[in-house]
Amino acid sequence: MQTKRMKYFMKYFICLVLVSMLQHAAAQAPHLYLINAAKIEAIKKSAAKNKTVEDGIRQLTKEADKLLPKKFGSVIDKKFAPACGNMHEYYSKARYYWPDPSKPDGKPYIRKDGQKNPDNDLISDDKNFDDLISAVNTLSWAYYFSGEEKYAEKSITLMRFWFLDTATYMMPNLNHAQERTGIDTGVSSGIIDTHLLPQVVDAISLLRASKCWNATDEAGMKQWFTAYLQWLRTSKNGKKESQAKNNHGTFYDNQVVTIALFCGEKKIAAEKLQTEFARIASQIEPDGKQPLELARTNALGYSIFNLEAWSMLANAAATTGVGLWHYQTADGRSIRKAIDYLLPYVADGKKWEYQQIGPYKPEVFYHILLLAADQYKDDNYRLEAEKIKASLKKNVTNFLFE
Repeated sequence: MQTKRMKYFMKYFICLVLVSMLQHAAAQAPHLYLINAAKIEAIKKSAAKNKTVEDGIRQLTKEADKLLPKKFGSVIDKKFAPACGNMHEYYSKARYYWPDPSKPDGKPYIRKDGQKNPDNDLISDDKNFDDLISAVNTLSWAYYFSGEEKYAEKSITLMRFWFLDTATYMMPNLNHAQERTGIDTGVSSGIIDTHLLPQVVDAISLLRASKCWNATDEAGMKQWFTAYLQWLRTSKNGKKESQAKNNHGTFYDNQVVTIALFCGEKKIAAEKLQTEFARIASQIEPDGKQPLELARTNALGYSIFNLEAWSMLANAAATTGVGLWHYQTADGRSIRKAIDYLLPYVADGKKWEYQQIGPYKPEVFYHILLLAADQYKDDNYRLEAEKIKASLKKNVTNFLFE
């Protein structure tokens, strides 16, 4: 009887400690990796006196309201199973691979860079994942700025749905991402499918103040991310992607660093960050060109895409005291130089000198310019950002960067 009583009190004590930890975390400013937490706190405090922020929050919550009744798909909703047969495994098709017209069955598929095969949409995991990450991001920010629990509840429900619930969860690997028909059952470059996964890490920090977030959620998400981090670092596909020299390598590193920091693996994050100085030197020329991105058929889009990865990674690095934003090689290679090279093409209408066979996302470069204005204390970047603001698609989180 005494042993049972001791076990009961130990469990009770552990629960109290966990609740206390969560309450303490809720009382603190959110620990963000992808965006400056101090700036976000200042934006929140300025809402009552700043019409731009007030309007931004109004639009954000309006968009979040649309998400509340929406149903989302999970990995088990796809029409076809991956090669392993487990519907809980994430599965997607390589977007730029098409049937070979010279072969009776079209196999093995051949690559057409920049040309997305619409048949890939028959596998729904990548779309369902993107929709869920976007919703979690919007809902979590709506909760942070409004304090309304309905947004937190929906966001947390979606996290449980995708990562924790035994009936619908995704296994923590990408063994079957971007399968190339007739070639493999999943490829290392498929890890790019989850390049926005670090947004979930920031969302968790935003949601810790909610009464809907509990110790089981915290432990469950850390367990999932710990397993995924292990897969990233030890699997065949993960090891190969870590060696990618272009945007794939940058986004891979950002996932490893951000997730490692979230999981308390500071040594892993620190070791990875020390390799980033060499990556800047290898990816960016002294004049700011990114040769590996310029070789693509959507060269401007991919140059911006890689800078998006660098901005996320540099922000995560800054939380550990590593200054990627301000690093420059002896011959002038730097993130800033890469931004400056693209600026006249995006903001000033200068004719692009390389291929761009499809659309690109100027809104991403808009965010990068605003981050640059803050990092380099140079309002010229903000003025350049204003030039492209009117042409941007509606983005309810723009005010976070302004």
